[in-house]
Amino acid sequence: MTESATPLNSPKANESATNVNSDTVSSDKGAAKKSTSTKMGTQKPPASTSSNKISKLAMFALLIALAAPAGHYYWQQLQNQQLTQTLTNKISKQNSTVLDRYQSQMQQALTTQQQNFEQQLQQVIAKINNTSQSRITELNASITQLEQRIKQRQPNDWLLHEAEYLIRIASRTLWLEHDTKAAIGLLKGADRRLTELNDPAFLPVRAVLQQDIKSLALMPSLQTDEIILTLMAVSKQVAELPLAIVYLANKNDNEADLTLSDDINDWQSNLAKTWQQFFNDFIRIRSRTGIIEPLISPEQQANLKENLTLKIQLALWAASERKSDIYQKSLTEIQLWINEFFDMKELKNQSVIKTLQDLEQKQVNYDYPNELSALKAIRVATRNGQASPAISSKQKIDNVESKPQEKTVKDIKATSEMPEALQPKQHEQHEQEKSEGSL
Repeated sequence: MTESATPLNSPKANESATNVNSDTVSSDKGAAKKSTSTKMGTQKPPASTSSNKISKLAMFALLIALAAPAGHYYWQQLQNQQLTQTLTNKISKQNSTVLDRYQSQMQQALTTQQQNFEQQLQQVIAKINNTSQSRITELNASITQLEQRIKQRQPNDWLLHEAEYLIRIASRTLWLEHDTKAAIGLLKGADRRLTELNDPAFLPVRAVLQQDIKSLALMPSLQTDEIILTLMAVSKQVAELPLAIVYLANKNDNEADLTLSDDINDWQSNLAKTWQQFFNDFIRIRSRTGIIEPLISPEQQANLKENLTLKIQLALWAASERKSDIYQKSLTEIQLWINEFFDMKELKNQSVIKTLQDLEQKQVNYDYPNELSALKAIRVATRNGQASPAISSKQKIDNVESKPQEKTVKDIKATSEMPEALQPKQHEQHEQEKSEGSL
């Protein structure tokens, strides 16, 4: 009932009601004016009863005529409101249905996606578990095999470890330090370890060891440190080397008097003077003494010695960097400068030239092999089962190929690569063998 009363307050209904009221008021005002004018004017006789009835009927008809459009308008507004409410309810119901359907579809999609993800996750977990289980099985088999091999180990296997270690150190010593004597000493120590094994299976390895020892004995041993120290000593002697000089006669020196005497008793001296004068016409020998002057000025002397020092420094750098061509060329130029500008009658200059000639005969570079053949041979023997099973099994488990590291011999000694079987006394023996090889 509240909704049906609402259209009465609409603008059109209010406007119709306003028009009806205005017409009624205007008719009332006209009637009042007429009555007033009747009263003020000439009084007429009262109207008849029939005319009053007609007026009332007209007024009633007018009211009905005015009320009919208003009622129709009200009914139309009521119908529109009901239709609007019906459409609103229908649209709300449809929206609610569509929203529920979309929510249901989305929930279903999320559920399906979650199920697929969980299924894939379970597959991945199962695959990882299978792979891990296979890996664990392989490792367990390797460990079992390792344990079996350890039980079958010979008590002298540590000698093979030590021999391989010495060969590896010899290879790195030759490659990094180019010390053939130390490498030969280490290889001889490895050969003694293999000899103690007393196993004919290692005879091929020992044969390769002897070949490497003979090859290293034929290779030159670079004495780079000695060359550098010698060049440094020569560089310090440059400032004390005597330069070449020339002897100029003194202007006050007088020649011998060859004037003949009139005294007959001086016949011997006159004969000697005559012979000397005759000899001087063909051969003239003059002994002169005077101020000693150098061939070059003091400024040029300083430049010469400075350039000579720089040239020696260049030869020193070439020796340290194993630049054989620059080294030989620098020594040749140094000798040429000394022979040209310095007095070669002096013992100091002769000693320097002799030192440079000795340095010229020494090599500063040689193409040493990066790896010894004995190292490959003993590794092949190791892979064939003659070596320690611990090393091969560890390589199989880790699947990592061991590679030599570029370290000095001192660094290698400090690493953990030393076999556990190498006790301190044996380590000292190894150091003694290397020192003997260096000597």
